[in-house]
Amino acid sequence: MDWNRSKKILIIALLIANLLLFFYINYNNIRFRDESETKGFRDKVVSLLKDEKIEIDTSIPKKGQLLPSVLVELQTSDPGELNDIYFDGEGKIKRPSTDRTEISYKDEYINLVNNKRIFYENRKFEKNYELEDLDEAQKIVEEFLIDRRYDIRDMFLSHFEVKDGTYFLNYTREYENLALESSYTNFVIDRRGVVSMDRLWLNVVDKSDQEIYLSPASEALLSLLNREEAYDKTITKISPCFYFNPEDQGYIEDLTRAVKGRAIPAWRIEYSDGDFIVVDNY
Repeated sequence: MDWNRSKKILIIALLIANLLLFFYINYNNIRFRDESETKGFRDKVVSLLKDEKIEIDTSIPKKGQLLPSVLVELQTSDPGELNDIYFDGEGKIKRPSTDRTEISYKDEYINLVNNKRIFYENRKFEKNYELEDLDEAQKIVEEFLIDRRYDIRDMFLSHFEVKDGTYFLNYTREYENLALESSYTNFVIDRRGVVSMDRLWLNVVDKSDQEIYLSPASEALLSLLNREEAYDKTITKISPCFYFNPEDQGYIEDLTRAVKGRAIPAWRIEYSDGDFIVVDNY
């Protein structure tokens, strides 16, 4: 037997088999792929949203996502430690109710709700900054947080507004380059510096080894037709995120009563006015 000739025949046969397998796989991918991943479906969704005056001023992610779930818990704060960090231990601590602690020092005040949500207020009137642009406002925030031992590496500026020289900056928790909802640290900044801070933060405890399929963004957009609050708005960003929904634990009215739970993949849909909505598969 001619070995070289047999080897060539074997190689050709393998190439043909690989080509047939390639065409078979791609045929089935086209045949069975999610209709919501098609351009026709996305165009139909855009048209339906326009009928309700919901405009889309951004690209729509074409495919679904495979992402893990993450175990999260609400970050807690000890009143005594807050007093030490903010006021060098010289503040007065009061507990007007079982779920609320007040800490005051001169013209600065902290309200701590269930040891989780922090309201800070500065009532001083002296002007310490020129505050000419957003960069300066962000630097003031960073200095404030670092001085009070907060880690600023896990947060990003998700929205800001400027009104009569006052800056309103909203920061969101970030995990593996995705927003982690619902968590926030919101600031009001003027020439005095930090006027107020409202913080409710999430810590990541663990990440699941198993991934969850997040349906294409077009399906999430389609759900906006049932939400009148989305009407007459413009969508400026659509991105995957992790979403912790305290309602799953029965804490509908007071988020601070939640302890921990699973944050699952979802779509974060932002509007031009700064509002946003989170839509998951469930």
